[in-house]
Amino acid sequence: MVYTSMHGTPEQLIACHECDLLMERVASKPGEDVICPRCHARLYYTTINCIERLLALSVAGLILFLPANLFPILSLRIFGQSQSEIILQSAMSLYEGGLPLVALLILLFAVVVPLFQLCALFYISCTLHYQLEGRLLRQAMHSYQHLRGWGMLEIFLLGVLISIVKLKDIADLEIGLGLYSLGALIVITTLSSIFFNPHQIWDEIHQHRQRSFSDD
Repeated sequence: MVYTSMHGTPEQLIACHECDLLMERVASKPGEDVICPRCHARLYYTTINCIERLLALSVAGLILFLPANLFPILSLRIFGQSQSEIILQSAMSLYEGGLPLVALLILLFAVVVPLFQLCALFYISCTLHYQLEGRLLRQAMHSYQHLRGWGMLEIFLLGVLISIVKLKDIADLEIGLGLYSLGALIVITTLSSIFFNPHQIWDEIHQHRQRSFSDD
């Protein structure tokens, strides 16, 4: 646990999000919390192996994204007819059923936004870990932070589970590989949100830019 002081240049000062006290930004060791000296709120912290964890999770998420969207989530057999659905087919079925807005929302928040988040997280963590050029680091970081919370894979999975409960007594249901992959993908994205440390990553980006300018 580290307490900050109220001295420093304007570039080194930060404001407490609880009491608005201006204080100097101080370095912290992995696992340490930086505490406001007035209200004792946690200002920021340093996570052990933050970049490496995010890189591993983003790679795992991108791998799981393919079967989650390419393999059937649910197979339904009723009155001798069978049908298998994937996420994209679900959006298409809603569009053909006269619900284009709902289809667009599913396509956007269950496919496009989660994929963009995973790609942005992979780009950020891979660039910082391997010290690549990374000209779009700041833009990728801003985009990822703005899109956090807009991915709605959990809502889509909840809808699938409700459908299973309602249809299990009137039809033969078979859970596909896509549903298991989707569940694992949700676990990965949740862990990514837990290990995502904005303060530490921004600090890494700042140091990365300084090294790039010194090399030039």
